[in-house]
Amino acid sequence: MSRGLEQALDDYLVLLAKNGSEEAFARLVARWSPKLLAFAARTLGTNEAAKDVVQDTWESAVRGLKRLEDPARFGPWLYAIASRKCTDALRSKYRHARNVAAIADAPSETVESNADATLDLTAALKLLPPEQRVVVSLFFGEDMSIADIAAATGVPPGTVKSRLFAARKALRARFGEVQ
Repeated sequence: MSRGLEQALDDYLVLLAKNGSEEAFARLVARWSPKLLAFAARTLGTNEAAKDVVQDTWESAVRGLKRLEDPARFGPWLYAIASRKCTDALRSKYRHARNVAAIADAPSETVESNADATLDLTAALKLLPPEQRVVVSLFFGEDMSIADIAAATGVPPGTVKSRLFAARKALRARFGEVQ
């Protein structure tokens, strides 16, 4: 199915769901959940946390769908919710790690000295700040445009670009500049 037909189907399902069709909403969930799960798993680093975020995303989407004015913006709107939920989950995770470290009076993260660890992209992505990790995941993982990422994250396009730039710079530093 081409992207135009997929977009038209999504628009139609959104309109039906806004008017109370549970079947249409269920079809949206079935169509979008795998994409959201992949995005959340890349952002959070674990499938279990990603499943929780996707569930929270759909709960928020149910409550807010009637406020979505343009059905064509459903994708970016849904990713905006998922992005916020991922950011909240990451902040909670880091807050918990800091509290545990403070209680144990030990460092909150251990650095692997293994040479193989430097080539682990997943580990490198986990070192990025949550805002950069979300932008990288949307740009490279979901193939979203700068404008769509800006809409999804609620920040200006210039901020999206600067976060991508900073993330690329951090990843280059982590892996060494490849020439």
